[in-house]
Amino acid sequence: MIALFRLIHVQRRAIAFTFAVLIVLGLAAGLGLPAGLLPEVTFPRITVIADSGERPGDEMMRSVTRPLEESIRRVPGVKEIRSTTSRGSCEINLDCEWNTDMNLTLQRVQAQVQLALGMLPPGTTADARLMNPVLFPVVGYSLASDSTSLAELRDLAVMILKPELARIPGVAEVVIQGGRTLEARVTLDPASLQARGLDAATVAAALRGAGDIESVGLIDANRELYLGLVDARPPGLAQLERFPIPIPGAPPVPLASLGTVSLEEAPTFVRYRAQGREAVLINVLRRPSSSLIRISDEARRWFAEHRRLLPRDARLEAFYDQSDLVRASVQSVQDSLLAGALLAFLVVALFLGNLRLGLGGAVVLPVSIAVTLLGLGLSHQTINMMTLGGIAAAVGLVLDDAIVVVEHMAHRVAEDGAAFDRFAAMAEIFPAMLGSSLCTIAIFIPFMFLGGVTGAFFKVLALAMTLMLGSSLLVCTTVLPLLSHGRAPGRARGGRARRALAAVLGAAARRTWLARLVAALLIAAIAPLVLSLGTGFLPEMDEGSLILDFNSPPGTSPSETERMFEGVERQIAATPEISATSTRIGDQLGFFITEPNRGDCVLRLAQHRRRAAEDVADDLRQRIEASLPALQIEFGQLIEDVVGDLTTNPQPIEVRVFGEDRKVTEAYAREVAGILDRVPGVVDVKSGVVVSGSNVAIVPGAAAARAGLSAGALSDAVTPAVAGLPAGQIVRGVRAWPVRVVLAHPASASAAQGLVGTPVPAAPGRWVMLGDLASLDVEPGETEIARDNLRTMVSVTARLSGRDLGSAMTEIQRRIRDGVALPAGMTIRYGGLWAEQQESFRGLAAVLLGATAAVLLILLVSFRSWKQTGSVLAVVVASLAGVFAALHVAGATFNISSFVGAIMVVGIVAENAYFLVAAHQAAMGRGASPGAAAAAAAQRRARPVLMTTAAGVAALSPLALGIGAGSALLKPLAVAVVGGFVLSAPLLLLVLPGLLARAGTASTTDEPHEHPGG
Repeated sequence: MIALFRLIHVQRRAIAFTFAVLIVLGLAAGLGLPAGLLPEVTFPRITVIADSGERPGDEMMRSVTRPLEESIRRVPGVKEIRSTTSRGSCEINLDCEWNTDMNLTLQRVQAQVQLALGMLPPGTTADARLMNPVLFPVVGYSLASDSTSLAELRDLAVMILKPELARIPGVAEVVIQGGRTLEARVTLDPASLQARGLDAATVAAALRGAGDIESVGLIDANRELYLGLVDARPPGLAQLERFPIPIPGAPPVPLASLGTVSLEEAPTFVRYRAQGREAVLINVLRRPSSSLIRISDEARRWFAEHRRLLPRDARLEAFYDQSDLVRASVQSVQDSLLAGALLAFLVVALFLGNLRLGLGGAVVLPVSIAVTLLGLGLSHQTINMMTLGGIAAAVGLVLDDAIVVVEHMAHRVAEDGAAFDRFAAMAEIFPAMLGSSLCTIAIFIPFMFLGGVTGAFFKVLALAMTLMLGSSLLVCTTVLPLLSHGRAPGRARGGRARRALAAVLGAAARRTWLARLVAALLIAAIAPLVLSLGTGFLPEMDEGSLILDFNSPPGTSPSETERMFEGVERQIAATPEISATSTRIGDQLGFFITEPNRGDCVLRLAQHRRRAAEDVADDLRQRIEASLPALQIEFGQLIEDVVGDLTTNPQPIEVRVFGEDRKVTEAYAREVAGILDRVPGVVDVKSGVVVSGSNVAIVPGAAAARAGLSAGALSDAVTPAVAGLPAGQIVRGVRAWPVRVVLAHPASASAAQGLVGTPVPAAPGRWVMLGDLASLDVEPGETEIARDNLRTMVSVTARLSGRDLGSAMTEIQRRIRDGVALPAGMTIRYGGLWAEQQESFRGLAAVLLGATAAVLLILLVSFRSWKQTGSVLAVVVASLAGVFAALHVAGATFNISSFVGAIMVVGIVAENAYFLVAAHQAAMGRGASPGAAAAAAAQRRARPVLMTTAAGVAALSPLALGIGAGSALLKPLAVAVVGGFVLSAPLLLLVLPGLLARAGTASTTDEPHEHPGG
């Protein structure tokens, strides 16, 4: 082993050159890595949305949803199917296992959908998409103007802004929402039609025929080749007015003689707003593995350089920019790394009194980071909150390795003096370093087999930490020895304190019964600490934005919903923490079906504000509920909702009520919602009963039958008075105006009295009122139909405010169990993020057991002693009490982040315990008794244990204190690790020696096994 380190010294120039190249490559890789918010994860969900006009919900279920479900169900790998059916549309969500090839599954689903379309009603369309974060915008701008119409703004956005922004590298799509589209509206006079024996359908058919352009072939003449065309398309409104309409048995008449032609805004049943007024929204979607920061910067730069393309009074505002959180995360990690390097220098310098050794310890960190960035680049990862968090969380462990080497060098210099041999010192410490590092690295191996959301996110964190630890081990054993020297450290200080510490450590090693008692008490304390700790799923994170979902009363028109939401906008305007907004009414972010009375609003929060996002949401919720009680609202955070939408349900609480009778099921769902409303800390309760608007049923009577009008013929006759008929288009260069034919003063579909007086052609030249042919009944709105694995269900959802998920769900389950008596055939299941939490906890528990088993295997291989390995296991388990105590003190919940922190503590404590056991065995090999060897090992390892504890706690403090916008996701992890670090120091120095003294070696090892490191 000494020869190896002599060879390293001989080849120090080559090693220095190699690491210099690695650093350059790592920095280049780091600068070139795409930056995103979350890891590049393909979620195992496919969404199919089908549209079939304005078909009633029950008919939609029978003729569209059920056939699609049965067809898609045949696709291999589909685990669950959930569907929602509304008027004229349905949304089907397919969930697969996490290891499924989703691209292949998507192709199979698309094939099954195409097969099913042949059995669906004519005109039905369906679109299947693989759900992943790139379906949601990462950058959003709003465009408004006082002098430019919404139609012109939309044209500007579609024709100029969209193609220009789409050229930015990494942009997948630019989605334009809002504004107005223009149409050429032909308003026909029923009296003129009746006088000429025409109807609206005949006029529309004539106009559609004129919109055709046909080729008659190629013409070779005048030494040129011409394309012969027949083109009767009207180039403008004036030509459309003069277009001849054929009349049976009479000369054609110009269209203007039958009504008026005008350029109007096309009717729309969705609204888009920003900053309290209608606006055009520009949403930028990114490609997978593209840099979010680069897209944001390029978009901002393009708008700055091309401001002249916008109207002079145009107001362009960024209502959402996901890169803000990424930048904050990068800055937080940079701050943590700088603080970690400085603290490593200070800890080594203060404990050892040697500045050069301090610099040597600090240099390990940047070199390890550069090598880690290179590894991330080679594994095609991105810079995201998990990779950055893994690097930041590993800072303390990297410093641990550096401190162990530096402290051992200082110890050998102090003992050997002029006879100090750095190669012998490194050969002495290397086996213990290798074994201890393997203890830490081994805990991350089980993460590679973890599924679900937790596995998707924390596999990346585990990879980053493994790269950091592997790089650290490499640097500490090759570069760090080259920076050391034979000069003794500064004169030892605090001799009295060291003597007192030695006395305490010796006494603790002799009192083996006390060590066992303390370990037993701490292990016993874990259960009450865990049971009294609140639980959650993902940590609450202030993303710098909020999403406000809202519902107006069932059947409310988009225009009335917009009027109601103006009251919400006044409350938003009175909230100084909100800097920009964007609102969708009748639509929502993502790929979903939406009722006309529903919508969402993205609230961008100011970067420098007094209140956190949750406090802003609570304040707004109270004010909106007080001023607009008819408006149902729900607050969430955008990234949290996106993750929920891509997995199961964005709400933390979901109670699924199953039953075949929809009305009975809905009644019980409302009862469950009432129970949830009374649970403290539960807010934004929704019964899941979504009611569509009322229907106006036109029922043909006997008069219609006598006139020979079937239901289809009557529908064709009434359509021009309501929706109008498409009749081609007027081409204007690259633009086109759709032509729509309507009857004069078309009635609203919700106004039954207006429809009664609608003139209907009963025969050529004879028109009668609709009321004479049919009865009109206003039917109450029907509810959306939700199904889960082909069973009808209603999903009751809620969110939390000021309460943890675990205790809330426990109380909810108890209250529902005591207060709801379901009839036979009905069942209740719990879903939402709580179900994801339960699945994640089961997976992480398996990871914890696997990590512990891996550590025990390494200890058994290294020490060949059941009792010594058992002693280390007892200390490792006891240190978990510090994890849960720290979470209590910090007011944090036990969630997947803190669970991962607890798993990390297993490796960290085992790593430090490894050195102490190695020192104990070395002392035993020199002939010391078990008790004396334990005391000597504790005294030898006291300084490095205190140094690594101080450095580890200090390095994780920025994350544990939540400093920086990007630290919230990993704050519980850092708190858990800090708690384990703090408790592990007294356990390692006061408890483990006593356990080792009790264990002895005579009956537990095959032969004396001298381990270096002492």
